[in-house]
Amino acid sequence: MRKNTLPYLLLPLSFVAVLGAACQQQTDEEKTIASTHPKLEEHLQRDTVRMPITSEENPELYQRYRLRMEAYQSDEAFRVQETYKGRLAPLDEASHADVRQYRSALQEGLKQGINFAGRYTVVTVGCGTTCQEHYVVDRQDGKVLDKVQSSTGAQFSPDSRIFIVNPPDSSHNYVDCPYCEPAAYVLEQGKFRKLPQGQ
Repeated sequence: MRKNTLPYLLLPLSFVAVLGAACQQQTDEEKTIASTHPKLEEHLQRDTVRMPITSEENPELYQRYRLRMEAYQSDEAFRVQETYKGRLAPLDEASHADVRQYRSALQEGLKQGINFAGRYTVVTVGCGTTCQEHYVVDRQDGKVLDKVQSSTGAQFSPDSRIFIVNPPDSSHNYVDCPYCEPAAYVLEQGKFRKLPQGQ
């Protein structure tokens, strides 16, 4: 009886076929995801950035803002000579229309103690994306005196009446974000007065 040699002939051929498929898979693995998706590759090759992003988006504008704000902060005319050392009054809920809406946040913020102009506590409350409301509370009587809104935060200190909205930051692009422009205020008789922008 004659043996069937067909399986013995097919075995080496199937081995070559498997080896060929494995080699083909290796070359597919070497491809990037972009090269396997032509539309994605085309999109990635396009330059979508208008200008490079650096730590100094607008160096001249940033320097101008920085110097102006530093001048206000160092001006002795805005220095506070004495700090209130008496009992810190609780929040007067009838002093401002927003108090009911932000009662919890304001009460929590008052725990910071005096942090502005010698006798006030500034409490910052978020009001949306890139939006903060800064409430000034007199710690002698607990009244909310004034508020000011910012987009990128605020800078203030216990020994100065200067309040800077959107402090200068070299990473901001002031051309594309006009509401990020720094501004300085001085607290006078319980109200903020905006200081001149300068040159």
